[in-house]
Amino acid sequence: MLMNFQQCRYVQTISETGSFSKAAKKLFLTQPNLSASIRDLEEELGVILFERSNTGAKLTDDGHDFLKYAKRILGELDLLKGRYHKSFKKSFTIASHHYDFLSLSMAHIAKRFRSVYQEFQLIETTTRKILKSVESFESDLGIIYLNEDNVHILERSFKHMDLTFTPLGDFETKIFLGRQHPLAKKKSLNLKDLEGYPQVRFRQESSGIHLTEDPLEVLPDQQVIYSNDRGSVMNLLCSSDSYASGLGIVNSFIKDQIVLIPLKDSPKHTLGFVTNNKQKQSTIIQAFIEEIRDSLLPHH
Repeated sequence: MLMNFQQCRYVQTISETGSFSKAAKKLFLTQPNLSASIRDLEEELGVILFERSNTGAKLTDDGHDFLKYAKRILGELDLLKGRYHKSFKKSFTIASHHYDFLSLSMAHIAKRFRSVYQEFQLIETTTRKILKSVESFESDLGIIYLNEDNVHILERSFKHMDLTFTPLGDFETKIFLGRQHPLAKKKSLNLKDLEGYPQVRFRQESSGIHLTEDPLEVLPDQQVIYSNDRGSVMNLLCSSDSYASGLGIVNSFIKDQIVLIPLKDSPKHTLGFVTNNKQKQSTIIQAFIEEIRDSLLPHH
């Protein structure tokens, strides 16, 4: 017997319900038939997918690994089925660090492609989740930056995940301040100027390998305010003497609420997009990339 799509759905449903009996009811199967199908699958793969007990069923480590890949297959299968429904419209998803300038590009693309695409998503998230999202085809593009601190880690990740990073431009570090900040009138800043002020940062996953989104490190004994939301970061800057660091690419109304000051002697950061080598660059992806390039021109 060869593994089939239905068995992948069985594993997913048992994992979701936590029970063979509940999963059988949901799948309109008898429990013996469901159990037999999973045993056949385990024998074929040579692994145990579930820990079975009187209280239910839990995925083993091998089961978690199997389900991770099975979900990708099932997701693509559902998209394939939906593709041929008359009412089907495509979706377009970008996963990115917290960049202001992408909103305008996405708005232009949504208007231009609205006759063909129904859903447009701009997901601001962490470095690891961006790469995972592009690898699993959940996102069409990922937007991140490379610098001397993360380039070796990220290049290994690109190779392992079969991704490609394409540069969009080099940018120096800018300091983000509210207009009321004591340093807001300065033409440029150095790290010494920032001592004593709190830093606002975007939270990344806790990990042995720290792929931070913020160009600056935390100073010794510095107070840090973390957020996962760009709007909250901007509100914090406007209501305190804190600062944030970034590439300084801002083209929305936010630029009227804050000031962007160059950091002296800062290393360059290469902004770019990440694509999956197994995915063809569609017309909408190419159009979005051109929108980004155009929006970056005034900042070079």
